[in-house]
Amino acid sequence: MKFSIDRSVLSDALVNASKASAVRSTIPALEGVLINLKDNVITITGYDLELGIKCIVSPTEAIEDGEIVVNAKIFGEMIRKMPSGEVEISSEGDNVTIKSGSVVYNVVGVSGDNYPNIPELKKDITFYVDESVMKSMIRQTIHAVALTDIKPVHMGSKFHIENNILSVVSVDGVRMAKRVEPVEYNDIDFVVPKKTLDEFMKMLSDEPNEKKISVCIDRNQICFSKEDYIIISRLLEGNFIDYDKIMNFEEKMTAIVNAVDFSTSLDRTLLLNTDKYKCPVICVFENDELHIDIKTSVGKMSDVIPIKYSGEKLEIAFNAKYMIDALKNSECDEVRIDFTGALFPIRIRPMNDDSFVGIVLPVRNK
Repeated sequence: MKFSIDRSVLSDALVNASKASAVRSTIPALEGVLINLKDNVITITGYDLELGIKCIVSPTEAIEDGEIVVNAKIFGEMIRKMPSGEVEISSEGDNVTIKSGSVVYNVVGVSGDNYPNIPELKKDITFYVDESVMKSMIRQTIHAVALTDIKPVHMGSKFHIENNILSVVSVDGVRMAKRVEPVEYNDIDFVVPKKTLDEFMKMLSDEPNEKKISVCIDRNQICFSKEDYIIISRLLEGNFIDYDKIMNFEEKMTAIVNAVDFSTSLDRTLLLNTDKYKCPVICVFENDELHIDIKTSVGKMSDVIPIKYSGEKLEIAFNAKYMIDALKNSECDEVRIDFTGALFPIRIRPMNDDSFVGIVLPVRNK
């Protein structure tokens, strides 16, 4: 194998593909990335048997096709520290040479024959989502994914399509987040691991554009494709919680609150919370006022912000960090907060948009 390529292009591709390389593995090749040159196309692959990332780049000059596996961390650092401009990569047997200007590295690689094959998915089940929409849906819900759970299926986000509406839902036992958008597909659901979504979201643009993300499902595997970037992952299996039953309650009290003001006040309470946010904040909703109070071993704080409130007086306690996350991810200036009682779920929604729903479970006020 032999080719030349712009150093920064190669470095960026190595950084992205390496995110799927195994840190430690009984299969040494999995600690590396597979570099394949064929038909004037370079494919760089990282794979740990659970998550696979492929980055496709174009060489400045393709001289000889071939493939080699190189240590992801060491090779990536070598490329990053090369002089700017073009680098030349060549391999003969297991020996790899990297040249740029007067700098020459020689390292030992592994034959590409030793690299496990990433699953090839059938295209029978495929739908498309706008790039910026996909990123927004993941961003607004991923905060509520369980980090540890008795049910591993909750350590990912559920994608559910029904009647051409895509829902992305995350739950962690004490909060939920749901985002919906129309798509041209129907009747499918699957759960994508948080790690997969974290890595994929980093590659997506926030800016509205005409680019589409391809989502392909085949058995227990998923493939997200964006132009020259492909991520393949196992799906999580199990019975996801019946989130609609929890989210779709009939409220008895409703508050219209400025999301920034409420979030800022709650953030101040965290300064007094030295037990990893275990001390709840106590909120009293009454007469178009929201009273916010907290008392910990460090000290106490109180605040009052104006709201629009309908219903009987309500005193309710909850984890301030969880409420801040819900307010922030509503991505709006004003939210509607619904209640049925002091020990029932709290529902947070944007005032003029039904595409996002956040749920925070209250705690007992001791």
